[in-house]
Amino acid sequence: MERTNMPEHLPGPAPAGIGRNHDIRPSRIAVRVVAILLAPIALVLMVGGGQLLLLGGSPYYMVAGLLIAAAVLLLWRGDRRGAWIYGAMLGATLIWALWESGGDLWALAPRIIGPAILGLLLLLSPVRRGYGARPIHGGWFIGGGILALLLFASGAWLSQPIATDNAVALPAAAPPTEWRQWGNGAGGDRFASAAQLTPANVARLQPAWSFETGAKPRPGGAGALAFEATPIKVGNRLFLCSPHNVIFALDATTGRQLWRFDPHTKDMGHAFANCRGVAYHAFADSAAPCGERIYSATIDARLIAVDARTGARCRDFGRDGEVSLTDGIGNYSSVLYYVTSTPVVSGNVVVTGSYGLDGQKMDQPSGVVRGYDLASGEPVWAFDPADPERGTPQARYAPGTPNMWSVASSDERLGLVYLPFGVATPDFFGGRRSPGAERFSNAIVAVDNRTGRPRWTFQTVHHDLWDYDVASQPVLTDVRVGDRMIPALVSISKTGQSFVLDRATGRPLSPVVEKPVPQGAAPGDWTAPTQPFSVGMPAFGARALTEATMWGLTPIDQLWCRIAFRKLRYDGAFTPPRQDWSIQYPGSAGGVNWGSISIDRQRRIMIVNSTNMPTLNHLISAKEVRALGLAPMGTPGQSPSLERFRLGVPQTGAPYGAQNHMFLSPLGVPCIQPPFGTLSAVDLDSRKLLWSKPIGMADSMGPMGIPSRLPFTIGLPTLGGSITTASGLTFIASTPDRRLRAIETATGRLLWQTMLPASANATPMTYVGDDGRQYVVIAAGGSAALASNERNVLVAYALPQISRR
Repeated sequence: MERTNMPEHLPGPAPAGIGRNHDIRPSRIAVRVVAILLAPIALVLMVGGGQLLLLGGSPYYMVAGLLIAAAVLLLWRGDRRGAWIYGAMLGATLIWALWESGGDLWALAPRIIGPAILGLLLLLSPVRRGYGARPIHGGWFIGGGILALLLFASGAWLSQPIATDNAVALPAAAPPTEWRQWGNGAGGDRFASAAQLTPANVARLQPAWSFETGAKPRPGGAGALAFEATPIKVGNRLFLCSPHNVIFALDATTGRQLWRFDPHTKDMGHAFANCRGVAYHAFADSAAPCGERIYSATIDARLIAVDARTGARCRDFGRDGEVSLTDGIGNYSSVLYYVTSTPVVSGNVVVTGSYGLDGQKMDQPSGVVRGYDLASGEPVWAFDPADPERGTPQARYAPGTPNMWSVASSDERLGLVYLPFGVATPDFFGGRRSPGAERFSNAIVAVDNRTGRPRWTFQTVHHDLWDYDVASQPVLTDVRVGDRMIPALVSISKTGQSFVLDRATGRPLSPVVEKPVPQGAAPGDWTAPTQPFSVGMPAFGARALTEATMWGLTPIDQLWCRIAFRKLRYDGAFTPPRQDWSIQYPGSAGGVNWGSISIDRQRRIMIVNSTNMPTLNHLISAKEVRALGLAPMGTPGQSPSLERFRLGVPQTGAPYGAQNHMFLSPLGVPCIQPPFGTLSAVDLDSRKLLWSKPIGMADSMGPMGIPSRLPFTIGLPTLGGSITTASGLTFIASTPDRRLRAIETATGRLLWQTMLPASANATPMTYVGDDGRQYVVIAAGGSAALASNERNVLVAYALPQISRR
């Protein structure tokens, strides 16, 4: 019988005779199912892409939608040209994605992964038969998929710790070291001389002990607890505080509680409860009762002194061991005036500022900073931004001035204490600020630690409309200028600008240039014509935003973010807020926040952890404020919940309230491409960036808040600080992925990481205990911003054993 030879591949639909031995109906159904899946994607890309094109955006999405639509029509008919068109679209997508993203793998991911997965469906054997193509051998299909996954997972953003040889000899016992101040020194450089832990042995760290504070939310009290404390170490004792200001003394080698002091703070109606640390001072007769003291400023505005040996009140300090910080402040709700950061000892005084909830009202409590006698608690001086030259304590302080809610630093030789100020209220409208508020908002002010009078002032932001507080503790170090080493102060602000100043005069030691910035504030307000940019130092968390830097998990939500970017007002850094929605970048959390920086004194390297997240701003009229039911916290009926804050802030007394949101896609992921947080190193001599790497794993984030469990480094927002050691290590937690890390300071190489019992938005500390072992200690308590209220656990790590030779 004569046999007719037919070609294997024919254009158009397969002839009826093809597939006689295979029922064509299931294959036709399979290819139509794929067409049905692709059809709505094509529609969204065409409509959304057309909208983006009309807004002046990329034509890619509309073109891709049209090509997918053509592929859908052909696939529905069983025409293999539909697969060819889709394949051509994939090839064009890859070329476009590489051109637009520059090869950054996280930038490539939403552009190519989704389309590629859908393309793989077209290679399935039933689908290929449905459009008349020969099935692909399964081995090639599986092998290609595995190869693609391996290539994707081998990118630079897949960062796992590099294991070190477990055979490395353990070191001998080291002499004890201390950590006497919050920043391990009055200058706050967070550098430890302890060097038992090295890049060679740090991978052998293991848990040594843990201690739980027992802090839990109270009925009617603060809904969000922030365990952000960095302990101090004196002798073989650790001192720390819980979010409710309970002070603990622990044995530094075992974690055993030695004593506990509960001040019974009141936090009714507070949004947050927080205590970042305590201060220590020893008098000449340290053996006398209260010869060693622990000072703590509380969330109900008290300054308390207790005996460092026993935890008993020092009853000769103030009244029965405490001073009321509300003296001279006026009659305000307690939720508008309290303290979250550690006081600082400078000269013969203990210095403290205050915290006030952002954006509540025009005349919020004064931001006066005061110095109290270390022994008696009597007020010695007051730096009042409304009356800066007076110095002497007053009976009443003018409201509405900027406050110092972060931590000061001190230079005993110069007799100066350095005060980092926030912005005067309200945060997002400055049209009615006083001259003093304008002068000292967002400024570092050096005051005499005997009189409180200012020596110099350096302002990091002029006429702030963005809540760009100086949140970081000013860090004291020496920098090289020509052939001289000059005592300097380094301050990094929420704007990401790093200013290097002569700490005796405030004069910039690295070039600072006033640059023109976007203009056009809301009616009744004004914008500064220029802002200071530290052009001689690297900037952090301040890259320029473009449509191409918009992100998402898929092309669909990335398209949404790109459309949103085109609709929002964004003129670059310092885009002023108005009654339309605008992008603020860096966002109001920074840049760099209260975790500040650390400096390796030996290698002269500055370590900076920064956040790269924009926020969206929108001013609302007083009528809209009332319609939303917004009123200052402390007003009857106002809830301290996070949901209340998401509605906005009232800015009572100003023409506008304000609304601020994270810039997120409909899937709840950031609209800006990763990294969302980085860790960087700067050579202090050359002022050059040595390295900058993402910090934080993708496993803790995902769509709609669902953890992805992907073991890849993506870079997460950071809140907390780093420390460095003489042996060349940097320790840092600060990210919401519950990890503590050890990193090689010179290279940024990840040497060790461990999972904590909760995320740690705190700065670690390290010391050598009386047993000769070096410990690394971190407070793990979850995120106050997310109101997670996880366990408040202090965890210590050390090498498993040491030699006593």
